[in-house]
Amino acid sequence: MNPSSWRVVETALAPAPVELPRPKGERDLYMRTIQHLIRPIRVWVNPDHTVETALVLMRGHQLQGLPVYEGGQVLGILVAEQLLGVDPNTPVRAVMTTELLIAEPQTPLRVVAEWFQRHRQTVLPVVEEGRLVGIITVYDLLSEIGRSYDPMTGLPWSDHLREWSIERLAEGKEITVIFFDLDNFGVFNKRYGHLIGDEVLRRVAQLLMSEIDPQTDVACRWGGDEFAIATLRRREEAGLLAHHISRQITNIRIPEVDIPISVSYGYQGGKRTREREQVHYAATVDNLVNLASQECMMMKGVATRAMQGGQLPLPIQAVVETTPPSEKRIKIQSVSYEREGRQAKARVYLQAENRVLEGAAEGAPQPQRLIAEATLNALKPLATPNVQMNLIQVIESTSESGHAVVNVIVLWESGETRRELVGSALLREDPNRAVAAAVLDALNRPMGRMLDNV
Repeated sequence: MNPSSWRVVETALAPAPVELPRPKGERDLYMRTIQHLIRPIRVWVNPDHTVETALVLMRGHQLQGLPVYEGGQVLGILVAEQLLGVDPNTPVRAVMTTELLIAEPQTPLRVVAEWFQRHRQTVLPVVEEGRLVGIITVYDLLSEIGRSYDPMTGLPWSDHLREWSIERLAEGKEITVIFFDLDNFGVFNKRYGHLIGDEVLRRVAQLLMSEIDPQTDVACRWGGDEFAIATLRRREEAGLLAHHISRQITNIRIPEVDIPISVSYGYQGGKRTREREQVHYAATVDNLVNLASQECMMMKGVATRAMQGGQLPLPIQAVVETTPPSEKRIKIQSVSYEREGRQAKARVYLQAENRVLEGAAEGAPQPQRLIAEATLNALKPLATPNVQMNLIQVIESTSESGHAVVNVIVLWESGETRRELVGSALLREDPNRAVAAAVLDALNRPMGRMLDNV
């Protein structure tokens, strides 16, 4: 065969993507995607290439299928089995499969599996942003399809979370495990029956899947009314995610159900002081889950007391985050609090670069809240006009080392973006200064970026 009759292309292709249909309303339930199963591919044939050329490329690159590409589009797919016994000089356009859909990396795995089954095909091309990035075969799906899933919630069981976590640890990455346990779940089953109880579980599962990022997180149903998330997020970010999810769960409403839905949580991991040596990754994952579940049980008492006061607890193991020296910081100059009868006033002075910022707040004698509001008022002149900062909550908790910690949640709104930012500081000799420090801990990064533009 003349080598000039075929070519191997080492450049990016640009076929027109055709999305696989996603099941309507099922995004939350079927979030496993084919992204990590894609086989990268940098070769193809055009319709006029011969069967012999296609076979040479398949064998040389150990491929089970080969895209047919021309004019910026994927026109078909070739599978090795369909070329057996065909005249080597036959053009591939005569034998290629043209009834195909083009997957994307974020296409749900279950959708691809159903397509393979329905159309008796074994290979599909994968396109991302108009570029051919690889293929997916039915054989690539076998290990994933074999995983155990909870048919009621659509979430995988704990074995999937454990596998994912072990793989990430083996790659040298850090993980944090968040453990959730629904509060007083038995009441739902007793008062409303198991159908309502099952609906509560489904709603919580859907919420979990809508809040996580498949690139960094994996969720599962651990069993009964327990759920878990493993994440690559930093420890503090995982705590914020857990807190945010707990607040969202309280917003779940089910017709004719007047009992509030709430959840307790605990989280562990996301920190390492030295490289692991001879670590049993499975044991590490089990230990993180056990610690997170124990912390979850500890939180139940805290959550009950807080809910009776109308407030949700912040992450109870909040940690003071140290901002890298390379970042610009807003520093505290002084904090004062004065009370006169039934009224009180807090005043905070900050330093941002060479600028002194002053903020004050007056009201009922609630020192922590007034100091937090005064700190926010001092920071507001630095914010751009489209940014709004409002205090949501100030609460004390205990860190895992037993130290008293003050936690602050600030609602940061910029255009359509709404984020709950959490800051923490240890309650030491000056508790008033600690409240201001917690506000800065939450806002130093976004406010520091604004200082860059001043």
